[in-house]
Amino acid sequence: MDEKSQNQNSNPDNAGNKSARSFLGGALLLVAVVVGLTVDSIGAKEEENFFDDVMRMDNVAKKIHQNYVEDVSSKDLADNAIKGMTQILDPHTTYFEAKEYEDLRTQTEGKFGGLGILISVRDKVLTVMTPISGTPAYRAGLQSGDQIIRIDGVSTRGYTSDKALTKLRGEPGTVVKLLIRRRGEAQDHEYVIRRDIIQIKSVPFYGVLDGGIGYLTLQQFSQEAGAEVEKAVKELLKKNIKGLVFDLRHNPGGLLPQAIEVSEKFLPKKSLVVSTRGRVRNQNKEFLSTAGAVLPADMPLIVLVDRASASASEIVAGAVQDWDRGIILGDTTFGKGSVQSVLQLDAVNHIKLTTAFYYTPAGRCINRPENFVRGGEESEDEEEAEDEEDDVATDKGKDKGKDKGKDKGKDKDAKKERTKADTATYRTKGGRLVFGGGGIVPDTVVLRKIPEAALRALLLKDMFFQFANIEYVKLQKRGVKITADYVPDEATLKSFYVHLDTVKFTFQSIAQIEFEEFKKRSGIVEDTALKNNKNPYLEPPKLSDAEFGKLKAASERVDSILAADSRQAMRRSESDIKRLIRDALLVREFGQDNEVVYRSKLASDEQLAAALSLIVDKPAYTRLLKVGAPPKPANQPVGKGVDPKGGSDKKAEKDGNKKDGSKPAK
Repeated sequence: MDEKSQNQNSNPDNAGNKSARSFLGGALLLVAVVVGLTVDSIGAKEEENFFDDVMRMDNVAKKIHQNYVEDVSSKDLADNAIKGMTQILDPHTTYFEAKEYEDLRTQTEGKFGGLGILISVRDKVLTVMTPISGTPAYRAGLQSGDQIIRIDGVSTRGYTSDKALTKLRGEPGTVVKLLIRRRGEAQDHEYVIRRDIIQIKSVPFYGVLDGGIGYLTLQQFSQEAGAEVEKAVKELLKKNIKGLVFDLRHNPGGLLPQAIEVSEKFLPKKSLVVSTRGRVRNQNKEFLSTAGAVLPADMPLIVLVDRASASASEIVAGAVQDWDRGIILGDTTFGKGSVQSVLQLDAVNHIKLTTAFYYTPAGRCINRPENFVRGGEESEDEEEAEDEEDDVATDKGKDKGKDKGKDKGKDKDAKKERTKADTATYRTKGGRLVFGGGGIVPDTVVLRKIPEAALRALLLKDMFFQFANIEYVKLQKRGVKITADYVPDEATLKSFYVHLDTVKFTFQSIAQIEFEEFKKRSGIVEDTALKNNKNPYLEPPKLSDAEFGKLKAASERVDSILAADSRQAMRRSESDIKRLIRDALLVREFGQDNEVVYRSKLASDEQLAAALSLIVDKPAYTRLLKVGAPPKPANQPVGKGVDPKGGSDKKAEKDGNKKDGSKPAK
């Protein structure tokens, strides 16, 4: 707002009505624009209600502006009204002022200053989808699924992913502090990460693996993704590969046109790749491949996916699965299947609005219901708390509470309807059963092994990367060359443990952490926070000197046992520790995106191993693409289809032909 407008706001007696009329005129103009955009999708009654509700909002703003005890900036009123509106929508809808919109534009470029972290809002919590390989976030040890609780000491509660990006990005060389909550860890951990220029490669590696099978990893659907995938496939075909593993794990998506272009490398020309459906008619579109396949139709294809495969990755995986072109292997994908459109509001302000959902060729909605929970909905706990308040109100308040409860019940039913999972099964082009519910369910589920707690602690503190930078110089002095065949010797392993002692790294099991808390509560260890706490329920037990002495002696014995167990836990992970030391030193020698580094990491990849064995086992591969072979649960032998809902293949097929809600592929 300009200076003149601010002066008018400070004099409501003289200029308030004019300013209020301006506010009203702006609201009415907004109504006219919005109605013009949506008139084809709403009835006359709904349109009339919309006008009435916006007029009511405008009247509230006018009354506040004219009568509130203090001057309130109309910009503050408008900004907070917009914020309130977007907060009751899904987490992907965001309002941008001029600077925020520039930050959004930066996101679509291949080079920017930041951490190299891809994020989303999951279950209303800011969540790491994946760190980009070779970036500060990757080197620091951030993992998919990590929850970002604070950024630079400020809570991320209520953050959209776009707002978080503006906080995470900054000048290269500056640092940002993240408080991370990780599943399976007893405590939150703070990371201090230095920002850097982030360069994103679409295809960082492709090559021929054992058995003559091609491998291609796509990291992100950037502007050149389609061209890079085509080039890689053609190069692999020149080497007479017997099949292709296309890796979309940890790929968060990107540009829709590139998802179409990548898909058409594997599908016949004019194949339906994906469709969008929205409330407004012009959002209902179908996207077909415009070029013929690059990979021969008879060549085995396996697409690797995981929980961090999202958006464009799910479009490609869904198209390959629904056209029976290949096998999807790994874990069920993220389920980010909503379409965002950036709409310009005026010369500088924009809104990114969710306008449609993505659907696979078989008609499955890619979007997972929990990824579309509206931000303004109350949790059941909050609803129960309000109900308790109603119980202690006056009789009049109780009656009001009953009416409110009825309305709340309706709202809750509406919420359930909006977030209801798709439990139907669908049919691929060849007649196979596939499942709805959001995300892409693999044909063969192969889960990655969760590292031991001790190993997770080392990764959490970035011990391998730090050690490699120090040990690399020592190895050079010893005349040790880091090659593709390098294996850490006992001297290097011993040096690693010395490094852990030097930086005072300690691994505490959950039992140790809980026991430390017990020692504070019992008074064995002095706790300042407990000492200063006035809560009478937190005071330590009243023990005699003799009793306290016995308790302390027992505590020391328990400490000794738990410490020995922690040391043993480290030793139990020694083979993995050697492997990770090797990988870190290879990165130090060759660089993150070198072929040697990729091949080293792929050698211990259990999902890739399952894919390679499936391509070699042609009967098993063919069997999974036949009718009656629905997706397999984890840890089942490759090629033996099992109905995840508990029945046999034959029963699943029979049920699917009757009352399972199956829909034919287009």
